[in-house]
Amino acid sequence: MSKIKYLFATFLAVAAFSSCVNDFDNVPEDLVIIPEGDPRAWKANMTIGELIAMYDRIDNIYVFGKDDTLKFDPDAGYTYFTVNQDPMQYPVKSVSQTDGRLKISVDYKGKSFMICRETGDTYKNLFSLTPMEAPGDIYITGRVTTCDTASNIYKYFMLEDLVEPKSAIKVSIDAGSLSGIFPLGQVVSIKCNGLMMGRYAEMPQIGVYGFRNDPPNAFSPKVRFEPGRIPYSLVPEHFQRIGLPDKSKVVPEEKTIADLAGLDSTWYGRLILIKDVQFTGRGDGEELLPYDQMITIEESIKQTGNTNKYQRNPIYAPSTYSVDAGYNIGFPQSREISDRTGTVNIATSEYAHFANTLIPRKEKKGSVIAILGWFHDKNSSQGDYQLTIRSLDDLSKSFYE
Repeated sequence: MSKIKYLFATFLAVAAFSSCVNDFDNVPEDLVIIPEGDPRAWKANMTIGELIAMYDRIDNIYVFGKDDTLKFDPDAGYTYFTVNQDPMQYPVKSVSQTDGRLKISVDYKGKSFMICRETGDTYKNLFSLTPMEAPGDIYITGRVTTCDTASNIYKYFMLEDLVEPKSAIKVSIDAGSLSGIFPLGQVVSIKCNGLMMGRYAEMPQIGVYGFRNDPPNAFSPKVRFEPGRIPYSLVPEHFQRIGLPDKSKVVPEEKTIADLAGLDSTWYGRLILIKDVQFTGRGDGEELLPYDQMITIEESIKQTGNTNKYQRNPIYAPSTYSVDAGYNIGFPQSREISDRTGTVNIATSEYAHFANTLIPRKEKKGSVIAILGWFHDKNSSQGDYQLTIRSLDDLSKSFYE
């Protein structure tokens, strides 16, 4: 009976994925659901929090597994490294420094890997790439806390520890409709060897090597190392789904907005609940338009020559079309909320299904469930917490009653 249950669950997962997207292959046979307790299931040998603490290194230190700490000497041009407290110097395979970017190729204990750092004034410590390598296999296990059916979550899912103290990590995969494969509440094990721990705007995530090189004529062009999405073809090699998804075990931690200021980086990516919240009628630092004075994008361009006025409409995420650029820039739109202790922004993609939905009026109050994100993309500015709701179901019904 249990075998029939798991075969049926696997069939449903395949059907759900196939119905959502046609641009990617069906679920590989190697990615079937493995029953809980099955000896084939990968056993976690560290928590998500331990993995981040080990590999999210932004100084000149890199950990090769749990035992060996590799230290690089910037005064020597990163041409050699030492291990732990041993003074013996090991030569690096190659090193390059270009326009504030550092790339170090290393051979160590039979493995070859590359460490990438942004060292220039703009992105230093905010974007990085660190290979997850060790003498043995590295496994983490967690539960999926996101769902992408409303399209505000795109090509990633959040994975949260199963045990206390909990941490969470963003996992980027180059495939749409990931909830058809990794649904809300699904337990997932990841074999991390060969993948990258990378910082994007100072928030760690699991991905692969990536290098962004925007053309000079792009709107706000950027050139930097940053974590890339894991190719879908690598998913069977690195991921296991264990047991049936259980939404009831996805439980947010209750916080006030004032609490956020006292949280450290171990809270990045966690699912939280904030009660007694109201929308303030502000977005991206500006007062939004009254509900009876909304304007179309065409009217905004006609009146002002740009889309700035249109983007102040009291909806979750107006289009980011730029007249100067001639295309949609694609940045999330912020809408401010407050409780009795402070304010924080909800960030929404213009491609979310609810992007054009009116935000609740100021007099309405309720609860918000959201992914707690952190965004700090330039050293010239301060980082901020921001919230991402998975769908409008993350808002209590009282907002629209």
